[in-house]
Amino acid sequence: MVRLVVGILFVFITGCSDDPNDIVFPPSNVSFSMHVQPLLNLSCNSQGCHGDDAQTKLTSWVGVRAINVVNQPGDTNCGLLNVVFGKNPSHIPVSVNDNHRQGLKQWVIEGAQNN
Repeated sequence: MVRLVVGILFVFITGCSDDPNDIVFPPSNVSFSMHVQPLLNLSCNSQGCHGDDAQTKLTSWVGVRAINVVNQPGDTNCGLLNVVFGKNPSHIPVSVNDNHRQGLKQWVIEGAQNN
C-alpha cells in the first residue's frame, strides 16, 4: 500500500513541473497536447503575454493555428517559428531551448495537428 501511494505521488509531482526545460520533444510524432501546448503554457501564456486576454492567444490549438501564428501546416516560415528562432525582431525573446525549437518546427512540418 505504501509503495502504491509513493508511486502515485511520484507520478503526480514529476508530471506537474513549472519548468519549460522539463518538456522534451521527440524527434518525430510531436503531439500538440503533450508537447506544444504545455510548452506554450509555460513559456508564452503564463505571464499574460499570449493568454486568454491577449490579441494573439496561444491557449488552444485554434489560437495557435491563427493566421499570424501557424496558418499553413508545413510552413516553416510561419510566425511561431520566426519568434522561437529569433527571426522576429519586434517580438521579445522567448525562453525556449534548441529541443523546443526543433520540436515546434517538427510539429509544423508534421501538419500542426490537434493531437
